Amino acid sequence: MRALCTTGVAVAAVLAIAAAPAGAEITGITVEPGISSGSSSPYGTGCAYTVTAHAAPGEYVSFYDSRRGSFDPPWAIPVGPSGIATAISTPQQRGAHTLHAVQIGGEKSVRVEVGTGIDLGIACLVLP
Repeated sequence: MRALCTTGVAVAAVLAIAAAPAGAEITGITVEPGISSGSSSPYGTGCAYTVTAHAAPGEYVSFYDSRRGSFDPPWAIPVGPSGIATAISTPQQRGAHTLHAVQIGGEKSVRVEVGTGIDLGIACLVLP
């Protein structure tokens, strides 16, 4: 009987941890092209872009690129009082990239096409 009771408590604890609070879901993700231009895409290799996730204040969000791994910073970022968390993505490879914002209970992603970039310091020129 004691084993059954312990198992029931363990199952309840796992279910409680797995159930995310209602406000913990990421509600959006955006990528700002900044002063970046090109004929094929506003995103270029070697250029930095701000990625913003919208979520409940006080939560933590991790960002990663499906082709590259984590962003800068590579750890979970606290969501500020305004409901946003930001990280910097600097793609190193041309082609399609799926950028993800992840937290317990939710994930949002956005796909961007990355061309060859020439970082001009304050702007990025993207070649086809």
